[in-house]
Amino acid sequence: MAIAMPALFKADERAHAAYAVALSQGTLPTIDTDIPDDPVRYPQLADSLFGADEAHRDIWVANHPPLFYVMSLPLVWLGDAVGSPGVTLLGMRLLNALGFALTTIMVGFVARELVPRRPVVPVIASAMALGCGAMTFVGGGIYNDGWSSAAAFLTLYLGFRMVRRGVTRERLVAATAVGVAAAGFRSTGLVAVLFLGACVLMAMWLREPSLRTFLRTTLWRAVGLAACVGLAPVVVFGWFYLRNIRLYGNPTASGFLFEKFGREPDGTTFSQLVDPGFYGHLLSSLWADGNISNAWGQVAAVVLTLTAIGLVMEVVARSGPPGAGFLQRTRLAPQATAEHRQDRVIWTLLGCYCLLILVNVAGFVAGGGWIHARYAVPFLPFLAAGAALAALRLGRLVPQRAPADDETRDLRIGLGVSLAFMVVGLMCHLDTEQHVDGPVSSTFALAALVAADLVMFAVAAYVATQLRRRMQPSEFDTAPAPVAPVTDIARDRPQDSTADARTSRPT
Repeated sequence: MAIAMPALFKADERAHAAYAVALSQGTLPTIDTDIPDDPVRYPQLADSLFGADEAHRDIWVANHPPLFYVMSLPLVWLGDAVGSPGVTLLGMRLLNALGFALTTIMVGFVARELVPRRPVVPVIASAMALGCGAMTFVGGGIYNDGWSSAAAFLTLYLGFRMVRRGVTRERLVAATAVGVAAAGFRSTGLVAVLFLGACVLMAMWLREPSLRTFLRTTLWRAVGLAACVGLAPVVVFGWFYLRNIRLYGNPTASGFLFEKFGREPDGTTFSQLVDPGFYGHLLSSLWADGNISNAWGQVAAVVLTLTAIGLVMEVVARSGPPGAGFLQRTRLAPQATAEHRQDRVIWTLLGCYCLLILVNVAGFVAGGGWIHARYAVPFLPFLAAGAALAALRLGRLVPQRAPADDETRDLRIGLGVSLAFMVVGLMCHLDTEQHVDGPVSSTFALAALVAADLVMFAVAAYVATQLRRRMQPSEFDTAPAPVAPVTDIARDRPQDSTADARTSRPT
């Protein structure tokens, strides 16, 4: 979509582009700074301002931290050097598209942490992200959402890795650096940093033999490390949020923007949270946003319905007596007690992360904001992992010509479901092309999208292959041997007896 849409086609694009232009001129804009109206140097920006009201002639996205726009400065300078601002605009679109591509991959990696013993789950999860028509449409515009989502998911992923592998200096430094970047792209990155700190606390707790030992020997060290993780973004980008408070009264300038655009409140946060229509609109936006036909919102209803049915069947198959057919238990690699606790902690942390983001979105809508697909992206890892598990269970309803073990059957189901999601994404793109009169032919745009999808699918398949190779059942037969820690940040001690691992039963 980056090459298929006309320049500055989407509403916020000119404001995001103008933010980068203002930075290139040595100015950190406010939400009242004028968008450059220079028909010679920036003809596209000048043309887009024709007929715009006063509020929409300003850089109203200047409430966002500047990291994405700092990354865009070389593109602005390149456009100025070659005398073509179109190079800058297309470059910023491609920069956002790269961020969304990384987001798609990170959806799979986070899903892998949620369901570590089903190697095909990351493939299905990433394919579901590719199948969301709005991901392609939003990813083709000038937005900071691609990189902010990728950084937030990577922050969570690194936190979850510490829950599973322990806290070392290298992991802590890497996670803190990514957390700082997440806070520098959007304010929602601060939520990911908050849960990164929670991951550090939980990781160090799980490495102790008991809660009492943790409270007596490790608690304050864990709190100190979590505080360092949280303070790093404050040190680097705290000045910007303090600037927003001084200029607009709060860190995100939401109230100031509502007043600027004449938005009217729509109930309360609680009333939005108990309104089923709020959830339907939020989730359907992944397939019906902007110029995408509302009919594609029905895909969300189908996916959610099948996910609910499949998850119920999965729970019945796991908790009930051994069944047959589609309710037969899946034979998985044995799981030690510690690994089961890690699973529960990670699911709980991600669920709480989604809940906090949900409350923020509900508050934004209650204040007069609109729902866009960008606000539903943070829920993708949680939704995609659940949808993948449901698909693997529902796939058992399809008869197979040749008998196969559980892993082979999962692989077949996963490939089929992944291809189905990508076909949905392509069809949604083709339908959108009918409503967007872009500078290139729809045939060329379709070929580019197919090529990109194939690359992403190849990456996901490679990840699944590596996971399948590395996660052999023999790795779970015995408890991991004690390994000397890289640093003394957290003691690395075995948590489960060999007997616990060997006597585990498949679920």
